[in-house]
Amino acid sequence: MAALEVFLIVVLGVSAAVGIPKLWSSTRTPLALWIAGWMSAAISGLLVLLQSELRWLDLLTYPLGSLFPWLVLAGTLAWLDRPATRPLVGVALAVGAVRTGLAVASEPRAAYLLALILEPPAMVAASWLAWRAPHPPGGRSMGRLLAASFVLLGLAGAWHLVVLMHGVGPLLPLLATWMVSTPLLLGLQIQAGGVWQRRFLERARDELEARVAERTAELARANASLRESEHRWRTVSELGSDLSFAYRVDADGRVCVEWATDAAFRFTGYEVEELRMDRPRVIHPADRRRLVEALLREDARDLDLGFRIVRKDGEVRWLDTRFRVEHGARDGSFLVLGAARDVTEARQAEEARRRFERQAQESQRLESLGLLTGGIAHDFNNLLTVILGNTRLALADLEAASPLERRLLRIRAASEHAAALTEQMLVYAGRGSHVRKPTDLSRLVADMLELLRASLPIRCRLHHELAADVWAELDDTQLRQLLLNLVANAGESLGEAAGTVTIRSGKLHADRAYLADAPGVRDPHPGVYAFVEVADDGPGIDDETQRRVFDPFFSTKLSSRGLGLAAVLGIVRGHGGAVKLTSGPGQGTCFRVLLPSAGELLVPLADRPPETEAPAPARSGRVLVVDDEDAVLEIAEEFLAREGFDAVTAASGREAVRRFAAEPRAFDAAVIDLGMPDLSGERVAAEIRALRPELPLVLASGLSAELAAASCLELGAARFLHKPYAPEELVRAVLGVLKERADLDAGRPIA
Repeated sequence: MAALEVFLIVVLGVSAAVGIPKLWSSTRTPLALWIAGWMSAAISGLLVLLQSELRWLDLLTYPLGSLFPWLVLAGTLAWLDRPATRPLVGVALAVGAVRTGLAVASEPRAAYLLALILEPPAMVAASWLAWRAPHPPGGRSMGRLLAASFVLLGLAGAWHLVVLMHGVGPLLPLLATWMVSTPLLLGLQIQAGGVWQRRFLERARDELEARVAERTAELARANASLRESEHRWRTVSELGSDLSFAYRVDADGRVCVEWATDAAFRFTGYEVEELRMDRPRVIHPADRRRLVEALLREDARDLDLGFRIVRKDGEVRWLDTRFRVEHGARDGSFLVLGAARDVTEARQAEEARRRFERQAQESQRLESLGLLTGGIAHDFNNLLTVILGNTRLALADLEAASPLERRLLRIRAASEHAAALTEQMLVYAGRGSHVRKPTDLSRLVADMLELLRASLPIRCRLHHELAADVWAELDDTQLRQLLLNLVANAGESLGEAAGTVTIRSGKLHADRAYLADAPGVRDPHPGVYAFVEVADDGPGIDDETQRRVFDPFFSTKLSSRGLGLAAVLGIVRGHGGAVKLTSGPGQGTCFRVLLPSAGELLVPLADRPPETEAPAPARSGRVLVVDDEDAVLEIAEEFLAREGFDAVTAASGREAVRRFAAEPRAFDAAVIDLGMPDLSGERVAAEIRALRPELPLVLASGLSAELAAASCLELGAARFLHKPYAPEELVRAVLGVLKERADLDAGRPIA
């Protein structure tokens, strides 16, 4: 019997160790609870049968027997989806413990009586729950069958307790009753539990399907949100002209595009697949090495780089790109992420702004030089007027065969040469005297070819390409000087080597961008221009020299005064044109002169009918001479006095107005210098004309007649006298305005 005891102890110990925690874990399966109840009842019955042999095991029948009704009630609640396993198991264990305590206290009948009081009501409660269930698993009939079975179990249990409590009646009939009823009642519970299990699985399936559907809906919403976000991102990227991309660089230097946004096509002209499969060389060759070196640096992490790309159609675009380089791959490759913006228009605008600033600075510099040159030339002309005037007076008063004549002639020649040099300075300043008329530029060049060829060294060849009917408004004399200067400069640039100088003429339409970088042009006027260009195949001009080549007195040759190209620029500016210089080391030099185009002259000047000459006026009268230089006043007074005029001088503009206002009818003409400091010549002439509108005027200046005419257009008829002037020129001008006044008074047309 010792072996049986050990076996039973082990079985009961394992069952208690496994079963009680399982029951305490509040399972929701009714069939498991019911089977557990039947197993506790079976073990309890077995122990009752063996209590005569194993009397100390009799104490275990009390807790095990108490589990059955409460587990049935717990299974019924679970079957109705109202689980209460933990409280009921706790009640069962508590009742069993109390019954065991009563049995130990030699009161087994009290233990059975307590069970008889508590356990049948638990079975009745289970029966009532199954009977009254509104929607039991398997239908109402299943619930009522379970209720009836629980009633039978309750009665059988009560009978069992009465038998055990009084110790009357054989146990075999009771055991037989249990053996017969147990399969039927347990089978009914198994069927009910199976129905509940099936319904539980169906509910679980429905819940799982609902959760799957809900999860699927969430994923669909997430995907839709992701697609919407991607769409918004792509839209913003497209609207913002932004390009994002990623490419991997292998250890052997191969580049593989991993992904790129749709903006890649707009940026490069290539589809994303073309970039990924064909790997075209999009980076501009001039920027490729710099970009690769920056990305391959070991410390490269976040980089901001600007570079050019070459689109599929060949167009070059500028990108500003932010790179992030991610190293650390085992195969030695690294990933490059980038976001790029097309800044071509901004770059072009910035370059245009810089070009405009350079042009404005160049124009201001040339304007300042022009003002300086014009001011110096004006003062020189006043001095030369005195020198030449006194020299001519001295020569006129000199006795025949005087030894001083040769010296005076040298003084006069040097002064005239200085006057020519001053005139050249005025031409640079755009203030030289010139008369423009419609001229066939190609014919003018053709007439000068022999002279131009003679101005070149013998080793140089002159080639010309002249278009037909290239008309422009120009001054013949100044343009001849311009061509001579350019051709001579081209011949000098060839040095000792043989070369070719080419002269071309034609017409072109110049837009604002083409004229913007022309030296000295402040307000370019787009339109049709006639052009003449002088090109050589010499060594060319570097950038530094190009910036200063038109400056007066700048020259790269010791023997040159540096006024040739300065005069060219002045002539062109005076004509409202432009000069384009194209050159570079080893590329030769080309000066293209643009002049406003003009239509062909319909009536040649030579075919105009001659005009009849009016009688010359008498050499007499009172002339007001106004100038701020006393020496010039002295010379002018002497010139006029020798020709029979009465000259009245005024050393300032205000003095002249005051003298004229005192007796306006006493003067027959007035000679007025335009450049006076206190009151300008224009103001003096205007106030004199306000007092006497018909008074003949002669306007004197070292500047050009056109500038004087522009300043005094509202004054009416007036003659211009260019300084320095000779005595006969002053007299001729005064006689000319007197003749015009006489013609008007007599009703004759003015020549």
